[in-house]
Amino acid sequence: MLLGVDVGGTFTDAVLVNNGIIIKQAKVKTTQEEVLQGILQALDIVLSGNELDAISRVVVSSTIVTNALTEGKTEPVFLAVMAGPGMSTKGRFPTEPYLAEGYVDHRGQIIKKASVNEKIVEAMAAGKAVAAVSGKFAVRNQKNEQDLRVKLKETGFKKIFMGSEISGELNFVRRTNSAYFSAAVYNKFKEFIGQVEDSVRSRGITAQVQILKADGGTIPLAAALEQPVEAVFTGPAASVLGIEALDAPSVNAISLDVGGTTTDIAFWSCGSPLLANRGAKIAGYPTAVRAFHMRSIGLGGDSRIRKTDKGFEVGPDRVGPAMAIGGKEPTLSDALIALGCVSFGDAGKAREAMSSLAEPNDTVEEIAEQIVLAAVTKIEDTIAEMIKEWNLQPVYTVNDVIKGTEFIPEKLIGVGGGAPGLIPVLAMKMGLPVEIPVGAMVANAVGAAVSRPTLTATLRVDTTEGYYIIPEAGIREKIQRGFSRTTAEEILSDWLLEQAYKWQMEARNVEVMAYEEFPTIHNYYTTGKIIYLKMQLKPGILHTATVREVAF
Repeated sequence: MLLGVDVGGTFTDAVLVNNGIIIKQAKVKTTQEEVLQGILQALDIVLSGNELDAISRVVVSSTIVTNALTEGKTEPVFLAVMAGPGMSTKGRFPTEPYLAEGYVDHRGQIIKKASVNEKIVEAMAAGKAVAAVSGKFAVRNQKNEQDLRVKLKETGFKKIFMGSEISGELNFVRRTNSAYFSAAVYNKFKEFIGQVEDSVRSRGITAQVQILKADGGTIPLAAALEQPVEAVFTGPAASVLGIEALDAPSVNAISLDVGGTTTDIAFWSCGSPLLANRGAKIAGYPTAVRAFHMRSIGLGGDSRIRKTDKGFEVGPDRVGPAMAIGGKEPTLSDALIALGCVSFGDAGKAREAMSSLAEPNDTVEEIAEQIVLAAVTKIEDTIAEMIKEWNLQPVYTVNDVIKGTEFIPEKLIGVGGGAPGLIPVLAMKMGLPVEIPVGAMVANAVGAAVSRPTLTATLRVDTTEGYYIIPEAGIREKIQRGFSRTTAEEILSDWLLEQAYKWQMEARNVEVMAYEEFPTIHNYYTTGKIIYLKMQLKPGILHTATVREVAF
């Protein structure tokens, strides 16, 4: 049996899956100050003594990290970069970086060794507990990054992320931002996975605990802690996989997961979710995180309502539960309850919430309608931006690349606790049919439960210089003559399978994601070749799922 747990900003869901059938499910309030308690409550509903030994795997998804980034609740990071000559760093990173000495050329040769001004570093690092280091072309030689990490450790940093270990991709800016965001969420993420592990073990579950990644695959908690940025979009990814498991759309569709804090938007084509072209954007900055083509916006049932000169503003911050269920400030949920779009909580309290925002001549319904309209307009504007992005560049499905096709949505799909109230209003405004699949209220937990384990790695070979490197592993080895594509695939496949064994993950066939090969030239003669290879244990779902609708 498979156990899936989704920890959202408002609710914690859990499902128990046996041979594709969801046999038990739960939805409880997330306890913000002590996440452990909410997880325990959900587990107590879906577990009994007879089922503990039959659980083979636990997978967790969460919007905890996503919400922290959306709301700007991350810790400060000391970022040190070695950009080399001719490159401006202004505006490229989420924080002003320290420009360290050191440069590696495109072939992996160290042109200048890493060095820092200790006094400047100490001044810039004041009050910061975590750091990230990144160098241009470091994926071809990590020595400068490694030396810089040692220097920063000597200043007192306990945890330092290297860009080349986060990703083997060549794009310096994306690697750097990935390392930065890993550092920014590290302590919050570490605390969260510790609570998850404690809650699972306290209920007698001995199965391995994994966490969902942004690309729809899973990795063990300990492995995820080395690359926290991979779990940034674990909650949104769970909703995509949940929809795929419950009822994947056969036409161009837009799915929306409406939670308490965020709404996660994803695109679908021919039954497959779309993957971002080069990597996900986090807080507006490009990263190397492989993820679905989706956006997470700060808008949900618990979003704060602000009255401005231009009307009402919904989100991005969360203030707590709706006044209808004991909260202290009006929320989007109060507006939906007042309009009769959803039927939970105290309708009288919801109407009082709307009245507190009204002018003397305004009715409760008019205020609620304005708030809901502001919310759906915010979502619609985001969808328009995503469609524009689609049309400007190739977008990948999990199976292939779609080129030269205009995306015209034919359906909206809603999941999450806020979907039944909000998405029909959006669908009416956009003139599209809407579908709320059976099991929509726990779709994220379903997606987590049936997700596949995955690993990704890259390998670069320079036959002229006589070495290969696996950046994610920190491996740099000499090669023999006659090195070929077959040899490269064997090396990288063996390493991935070794990692899978190390982390007690299901070892399946490895697939090639990308391969490039081109000659190196010196004095008009071919001297060797460069090989670039990227492989993975493929993410996705293990099987579809069947669930009966339950009222929570």
